[in-house]
Amino acid sequence: MATKTTKTVETSTTSSATGIARPSMACIAVELTGTSPLIQNNFSQKAIEEMLSKQMGITRQREKKKPSEVIENAVIRNVNGEVAMPPTAFKAAMLTATSAIKTFDKKKTLLKTNLFVVGNSIKIRYEKATSRMDMVRLPSGVPDVRFRPQFENWSARILVQYPDTLFDSTSIADLVERSGRVGIGEWRPEKNGTYGTYTVTRAISSREEINEVMRENSVLLQTPTIPEWALNAEIDLGLLAKFAGENVSPLDTSEEAAAPEEADVSPSFVNGAAN
Repeated sequence: MATKTTKTVETSTTSSATGIARPSMACIAVELTGTSPLIQNNFSQKAIEEMLSKQMGITRQREKKKPSEVIENAVIRNVNGEVAMPPTAFKAAMLTATSAIKTFDKKKTLLKTNLFVVGNSIKIRYEKATSRMDMVRLPSGVPDVRFRPQFENWSARILVQYPDTLFDSTSIADLVERSGRVGIGEWRPEKNGTYGTYTVTRAISSREEINEVMRENSVLLQTPTIPEWALNAEIDLGLLAKFAGENVSPLDTSEEAAAPEEADVSPSFVNGAAN
């Protein structure tokens, strides 16, 4: 855990237009180091288009799985092509971790609206990327095979912003540390797994490095685009209702559906890397 925290305070000011005092915000910047590999499972453009076509009643031939393509599509990247995670993943881990901290036990609602992991994406640095294959069992009981990228010896730098009138830097730093036991990504401890955990290894105090982290994390995540053929197509409401009523869609690639159940996992590793 970090031995010190960086705190940047913006003094409370009053808007001349409204007469409302702006809150005083503080920020801590830390480096996180993974204590277990990070597994990703991005909802790919291809999977979304397959779902759209079914909802619109458009018949499309289902293509055979190509493990290398599935693994590449499962990588979460920013628009610069770098491996990244959404800031909300770290915030969600922090919110979950509040249940283990007495001082935050009754402040979860306040944290939801006053705690921010700054940026549009969190760049992930790693030493090695491998391809993994897991046998999983969906909630419906049907077994399936999942191909996903795994990143080993990873790290990330984040800035956490909060109102210093509500929380202090020591409590926030402790919350970030404890959130590492909740984890991020696929098959994390929160989802009965063991992956995606991390610890705070360094407090960032240099103004130059803080500015660098802010620029790095301001890069947008890659997002799905609406395919041209779908823009003027009509969604079949009957089919949509059918999908909504089912426990698991045939195209369900959600984290809950994809997360292996501990008793049913027979993981094997395929040589290769996710670039």
